[in-house]
Amino acid sequence: MIPPYFSFPRWLFAVKLFLAGMIAFAIAVHIGLPQPYWALVTCCVVMNPITGAIRSKAIYRFMGTLGAGVVSLILAAVFVNTPLLLVGVMGLAATATLAVSLIDRTPRSYGFLLFGVTMMLVAVPEIDKPGNMFGTAVARITEIGLGIICCTMIDSLIMPRSLGPQMRERLHAWLPDVQRWFEEALQGREADPEATADRLRMIGDVTALSVLAGQLRYDPMVPRRERRLAFAIQQRMLRLIPLISGIEARISGGDAAQREALSQSFAEAAGLVRDGEAPPGDFTARMNAADDGAPGSWRRLVQRDLAVLIADALALWAEIRNLDAALAAGTPLPPALEASARRVRAFPLRPDYPIVWRVSAAILLTYGSLAALWYLTGWQQAPGALLIGSVALAFFGGADEAGAAVAQFARFAAIATGAATVLCYILLPLASDYGSFLIVMALFMMPIAAWSVSNPLALLLLAFALSTINLQGEYQPLEFGTFLEASFASLLGIYVGFFWLHMARRMGASHAVERFTKMARADVRALTRKATARDRDLYVARALDRIGALTARLQAAGEPDESVRLLRRLRAGANIADLRHAADGLTGETRQAVDHLLETVRADIGRGAPSARLLAHIDGALSMALRSAAGDDNPLVRGLIGLRLALFRQSPPWSPAG
Repeated sequence: MIPPYFSFPRWLFAVKLFLAGMIAFAIAVHIGLPQPYWALVTCCVVMNPITGAIRSKAIYRFMGTLGAGVVSLILAAVFVNTPLLLVGVMGLAATATLAVSLIDRTPRSYGFLLFGVTMMLVAVPEIDKPGNMFGTAVARITEIGLGIICCTMIDSLIMPRSLGPQMRERLHAWLPDVQRWFEEALQGREADPEATADRLRMIGDVTALSVLAGQLRYDPMVPRRERRLAFAIQQRMLRLIPLISGIEARISGGDAAQREALSQSFAEAAGLVRDGEAPPGDFTARMNAADDGAPGSWRRLVQRDLAVLIADALALWAEIRNLDAALAAGTPLPPALEASARRVRAFPLRPDYPIVWRVSAAILLTYGSLAALWYLTGWQQAPGALLIGSVALAFFGGADEAGAAVAQFARFAAIATGAATVLCYILLPLASDYGSFLIVMALFMMPIAAWSVSNPLALLLLAFALSTINLQGEYQPLEFGTFLEASFASLLGIYVGFFWLHMARRMGASHAVERFTKMARADVRALTRKATARDRDLYVARALDRIGALTARLQAAGEPDESVRLLRRLRAGANIADLRHAADGLTGETRQAVDHLLETVRADIGRGAPSARLLAHIDGALSMALRSAAGDDNPLVRGLIGLRLALFRQSPPWSPAG
């Protein structure tokens, strides 16, 4: 929830940013750094309302800056006599690191982003004066390090704010929703599309916990055990969701007589869900004995599979409740569960590689075209245009509506130019001493900083404005023509980047839906060829991440609701992974039958509906698996049942003769 503009959290953040910025600027001036305003600008981009975010950004920004300084000096030494070649190599190196920042979906990406940006800041403007590069690199690292230290110290001393409560609030919001879903599934009630869409948005929140992993690691108020418990809950939630969806599909799709025969078992399971208890050891056997379906019949097979699913889901739910209780009260866990929680990690978020390559191409084309303009005209402001154009694409080029995001950034850059004009030529000339300077800077910085709590672009506006006025210890405003030329160069760089971005990629929610669908098909094709237990878990995590992302995009694209279909595809992919994994341990005709089935799956991917040939292969493989020594107590059988129910729920039941 975003606090009102005149609220304590907003203005606390504004005060902290102002204090850190002014202290960093004063120290930078006192020790004689050449561009002290960079310490102030660093505070603007590093300061955050959350302590963990400040520390993660501080570390990654410093490491990115330091690494870029070292690499820039090495490249300058190698290409000292060929400045044109140095410009090209710098462009390739900076583009590569900006591409990595798009690939990495963790806070660590900020370090790669700053690596590329710093290379352009340090090396490109000094391309004709390589002897100055060492001094520029050292000064830039010192200025940025000073800003980082001041931000960290001020935040540590003045009401640091932890991510822990936000993390626990998210977890406590998920658990009642999952419990309600589980209970409704056991009652045989398929949720309406609106409720299902809400649950899929919740799935997106669960996967998004991985984004916070890097920040939580640097949050001194979140103990390591709490982080591990949170990610252990996340891991089990991601495994539980497909199980609940499968239970829901089997019970709601079964016949009324079978639901009546198993009603006592379902009621017992619902009670265990409410109490958060694991199923008793004989639960599966008692559930299997509750129905009189003929041995070997489809009804009996589905019931046995359902009994295993419910038992597995109840065991996972009991672990989740135990982990949640330990997170809330710090209570000890059973030794096995405690050991499992110590080993867990947040699952990795998969990058959108097609977009990464296209945005990287746009960055390289922007860099190349502006570098060519610089070379042909000798325009002194071209390096600034080159830098801002590349940064705009690195920040916003990966969004669905990237063109609109870059255009909004251009509007904020124009606003920043106006704000900088007021500060540079109206307010700062009124400051006759340090006290009046502080008042002027407070009047300028704090309202924008308070705004930035709800609009992060406001911080970019502030940083942009402060970096264009040549703020030194003794203030002497830039010649107005030079100021306007530099501002024009920044806008030119943004719009050149905007042009190349439109040339390099398609945008919009519809294109994102199409792209995610292709990625899902590629994942399933890979699972038909190779699938370990870990591959299956990673597939489920990636699929749930895509489901969370697709839910909002389907609405934005105006496409019909596909919530139920998305979950069915998820279950089908997990079952295909189970089949591949089980078949890898088989030989003979059963192995051949499963291999033929998976070949048919690959051929069917991309069709609007699965083919009758695929159904025939599933039924044939199921008949063969049931004739094996393991009979119906077989992971292969359960995988085939799950795949048939996910893809052919409305088809006639399987029969041994099929």
